[in-house]
Amino acid sequence: MSLPQRLGPQCHHSRVTSRAGTKTDGRPAIRLAAISSFGAAIIHFAVMPTHWQAWTQSGVFFASIAMFQVLWAFLVSRRPMPAVFAAGILANVAAAALWVMSRTAGVPFGPHSGQSEAVDTAGLCALLLECYVVMGAGWGWYRVERADPISRFGNAIILGGASAVVTIAATLGAASGVLLDHHGSSEAEQSDHPSASDHAGSHSGVPTPAAIPVVEAAPKSDSPAPVEHPAPATELSDKTAEDHHHSE
Repeated sequence: MSLPQRLGPQCHHSRVTSRAGTKTDGRPAIRLAAISSFGAAIIHFAVMPTHWQAWTQSGVFFASIAMFQVLWAFLVSRRPMPAVFAAGILANVAAAALWVMSRTAGVPFGPHSGQSEAVDTAGLCALLLECYVVMGAGWGWYRVERADPISRFGNAIILGGASAVVTIAATLGAASGVLLDHHGSSEAEQSDHPSASDHAGSHSGVPTPAAIPVVEAAPKSDSPAPVEHPAPATELSDKTAEDHHHSE
């Protein structure tokens, strides 16, 4: 047997080993996708009351997508199967596309159809986490076959950094959603509760009369009024005598 034939199996084994060594473990990407999905669910739960007050169907949608993201994070951690990867990718791509549409052309249905919504912190953070889910699930699906695992130190760095980013994004998004809900509730209470005068007028059925102008009285002087003194007695006597003389 020639030398190349005798070395053939060894060369083939070395090529397979080198190819396997170049593969990247997909488990950190799967864990990153699960953490990101859970963070996006927290944001959607935080903004759900605001959307529920605006339109009930919108609140149901946000509750449904949040519950799906929590369930998907649990499933992909336990059973990373192609069907689970596909469901997570499709759901998060659809949610991200709907968010972009609502901020540009407006949603095509609902009471505010065709009206573009404002870009807020909660939406941006949820969009970021959904992109993480799509990328992590895609990479984990591509590397579903186990390759050489990453070292514990590298795994800790990857998961630690990813967890920090997801935690910051989820915290900012949830805080923004809660503040938005509180602000919307305050405005709704002010618009739903009229003033006391309007409330009284609506119950009596009589319109509130116009305000009567008040005429201010002239200020009183502090100085006493002048007193007329009677004429002196001599003048009265002279005038009486003169009248008597004329009468004679």
